[in-house]
Amino acid sequence: MAVSVNYTLPATGAVAPTTAQVASTVVATITATADADTTATVTHNLGVVPLVATLTSLLQASAALSGWAITALTSTTATLTKSTSVGSGNAGAQVQVMLSKPHSLFQ
Repeated sequence: MAVSVNYTLPATGAVAPTTAQVASTVVATITATADADTTATVTHNLGVVPLVATLTSLLQASAALSGWAITALTSTTATLTKSTSVGSGNAGAQVQVMLSKPHSLFQ
């Protein structure tokens, strides 16, 4: 099984947006299809470490969000890690991640 990243803004699909496509924000959904799938890497290509990094649960059970955490941020990627608790793998998208550049005054 695997973790899949599906980008929804600014590009759509499994391919990360290019630096030229990214204005200020990247949004992606994360799906882990098995309990043992624990790591997702979101390539944001913002060129700076995001100022805003938020996770939103896409499942009705809010407990699913507690299994995911952003564990590393760089100027091009965000790493998310999920617990391996029983039932933490799900066929549908589990969490949405939004990463945004700092305002130009803060760069």
